[in-house]
This record gives sequence, structure tokens and C-alpha cells, in this order.
Amino acid sequence: MLSSEHFSGSFGRLSHELEIDSIGFWLSESLTAAIINQMLDRVKLGAKILARTAGIKHSVALGHIAVAVGFPNWHGFNAHLVSISAVHPSEVSVESIDRLTKSLIFLIETNAEVSLSAHQEKVFQEFGEKLSRASGLPFLQVMDTVCAGYCGGTSWSEVKGRSPLNATQPLYEFEVIDPKDGRFVMSEACRQLTSSLDAVYQHARTPERIAKAQRWMEDALDRQPDFFEAGLCLAQIHYDNGETNKALRILNVHIKNAERLIQKGYRGKIDWGWATNRFYHRLIWLRMTIYHDVNWMRYCLRDARKQLRLNPRDNLGVRDIYPLMLMEVGEYEKAAKASRFPREDGYHIALVRAFGRFAVGDHPGFIQNMAKALFDLPILRLLLLESPDELPDGDSGFRSVKPDLDTLQRFAWPPYKTVPGLETACVRFLSNPSVQDAEAELRAYWMRLRGIGQVATGDAEGWHELSTRLKSSIPILLAGDVL
Repeated sequence: MLSSEHFSGSFGRLSHELEIDSIGFWLSESLTAAIINQMLDRVKLGAKILARTAGIKHSVALGHIAVAVGFPNWHGFNAHLVSISAVHPSEVSVESIDRLTKSLIFLIETNAEVSLSAHQEKVFQEFGEKLSRASGLPFLQVMDTVCAGYCGGTSWSEVKGRSPLNATQPLYEFEVIDPKDGRFVMSEACRQLTSSLDAVYQHARTPERIAKAQRWMEDALDRQPDFFEAGLCLAQIHYDNGETNKALRILNVHIKNAERLIQKGYRGKIDWGWATNRFYHRLIWLRMTIYHDVNWMRYCLRDARKQLRLNPRDNLGVRDIYPLMLMEVGEYEKAAKASRFPREDGYHIALVRAFGRFAVGDHPGFIQNMAKALFDLPILRLLLLESPDELPDGDSGFRSVKPDLDTLQRFAWPPYKTVPGLETACVRFLSNPSVQDAEAELRAYWMRLRGIGQVATGDAEGWHELSTRLKSSIPILLAGDVL
């Protein structure tokens, strides 16, 4: 087996730049000869095209191609390839591998629906120039014949003009792995389009750059209407701009078209673990959010349940906010059941559970979970009381874990305001002197532990013991409190 040292030189660097996946085969002892044979087959293809174009013998054409990749003649090139394939990979020197750097051109795999990368185009141009000098053929003729031939093209201008925006094959397909698992599969053209989309949009922060990205998406969708990743990003831009109707129309079209790819009768998962499924879940999440914004709760709940069914591991955290949606529509018993979270506790989860317990009249359960939530996430005081002065200086309001508070507030606020008595109960709990004393004790220990404004003292075990004790004692102290 070749070591990583063999791939640290010019050969390894260029193979990475040229996106030659088959180089990984070099790592397998049994496939080294297959790579050499692949190179030889491609050399002979180029020689055949060159011989026909220049009216020369095949053997002479082989020699010209050998010179173009840095060898004195065909015999020297062929002998070098044979010598590598004839020995154990561990015996091949780094120098021997690096001598084949220019020969990597023979391993470039192209696709008629995908653009050449800048590195690939540059290597073909350099090879064409050297082959032109070696053979005496004009450079453009070499490019239009040999180099275009290596790319399966009719001319070099046709090869250079390739774009995934002109792809005629579907960008996505849906693959059923087994009756319980399926995934969307991207074509090579789709992958290249997605890379271009990321380049123009991922770091767009200014209005000017966002507008530029929007124009790129609109042009891409004009030419490839089923480019779902672009549809998602364009919908997000419209949503961020307050253009809810435009965003919703785009989302509905793309979700519908994506689902048309799914085989009829399929009832399995579309798991987030497959990266190519993520655009689909993000489309549904954004639509769910819009439905919530406009108070179309029937559809909001439908999309939430859909995500939980298709992706049971729930990587986007739909389960955290689903009980809040149920409370918003008055389904208190269902909300309490959905907020049990048997394997989770504390932080924002405890707040959702506290709301659920209160909604069904379980006041002790409300207090118990409010204590857990507040002591793990003191910033909830600021969130629930809407006052920036609720936290003292130096306290960020977080205790290591930082959940998505924007999403939590978006979905928690309606039930907080509409479940009868909930807001009053929360304010009463937060105003209780015993609760405030416990918060102060925990805050002091936390700031000492983190060395905030003082020398660090204490340890994680002490923090855990104090937190556990106070979470247990507060519900007992407030047992008789009328909410």
C-alpha cells in the first residue's frame, strides 16, 4: 500500500486540484495495475486521434504524447509505467510517482453536462501547447481534436462552453435504499450548481451581495427550474425581505416538484443523515415557519408532523417546538404528551415541558420544570419578562449550552400569551424571592467557576451538586404557592 508520503508531492497536490477521485485507487495494492492500464488506454486514445489528424504513424503519435507529459520518448514513458505496476506499492518511490504528475491529464473524467474546473482547463491548455510543439500541429487544432477527444467533445469551444445550467438530465432523483429508507441523489451537474450557489450566497452579508446572489439564483432557476437548492435560498431571501407570499409560492412549487420524484407508495424515512436530503427538510421547515407566522396552524402542524415522521432523529429540533404549536391551538393534552421528552431534560426542553404541565393544570410539574429551565438557562428571565435589565452585568444568561433562542421565542411566545394564566404564573415564579436567591447563588458560583471578574475557583462537580440541590429545593419551597 502506498503511504501518505507518496501523495504529499506534486502528484498528490495536482490530483486533488484536478478532482481525480480514482487516485484513491492507488491506495489499494490490487488496483495499482488498473490505474496504469487506465493511463495506457487514454494515451493510446490520444495517439489514435493525433495520428489521424496529423497523418502520422501511431507509434510516432505515441512518442509526441510522451514528450508532452515530460518523457523523452514513448519507450521511456511506457517503461516507467510498467516498472511501477510490476512492483509492490510499498517499493514505489515518491520520485517515481511525481514523474507522473503531468500524466494525470489522462485520468481526468469529464461530463458533457458539467463545466471543466479552472485547474482542469489549465492542464489541458498546457498539454495542448506541449503537444502542438512536439507534433508541429497548430495549437487550436490539437485542442479541437486530441483535447476535445479526451473530453468526449466535438471541439474545444464546445467543451469550454459546457455548463450545468444547460444540463438536460434531471438534477435530482430519488433512490429507495430499502422499504424504510430513501434519499435524494444529485447529478454531477446539480453538485456543480450547488457549489456555485454556495460560492455566491453562503457569505453574502451586505444588501449588494445578497442582491447579486438573488440575480444568480433567478437566472439559474430560469434555466433549471428544478434546482431545489436555489429555490430554497431564493425563498429565504424573499422571506427575510418580508415578501412572505413570494417565498411561500416558491416553497410550494419546489416541495411539490421534489415529492414528484418520490416513488408512489413509498412510506419510509427521508433521513437528515443523507446530506442530499437536507434541502428537502429545510424547504419544509421554512414553509412551516411561514405558516406559523401567518397563523395557518393547521398547515404548520401538518409540516411539523411530516418532518418528525420522515426524519425520526429530528436534527432540526421540530420536536422541541411541536408541543408549543399544539398549545397555541388549544390542544393542551396533546401538547403535554408531546412535551414529555423522556430522554431529555433541562434548558429549553424544561421550559416547553413546564408550559405543557401548566396547560393541563399540573402546577407542581410547572414549578419543577421552570426551576430546571431557569437555572440551566437564566436568559429565559430576559425572554419572558422582555426586559434587558433582568440580567446583571457579566452574566451572559447561558450556562455552556446555547440553544436557538430565536426559534424558541418565535414558537413559545403565542402560548405564553394565550394559555390562560400562563404568563401570570411565569411572572409570579420569576418574582419569587426564593427563586431569585437561588439564581443569585448559582450565578455567583458560575462566575467564580469561570473566573469572570475574579480568580477561578470551584469545579464542575460542585456546580452540578449546587444546581441539582436548588432544582430540587425550589419546588418544595414553592409547593404551597398559588399560581
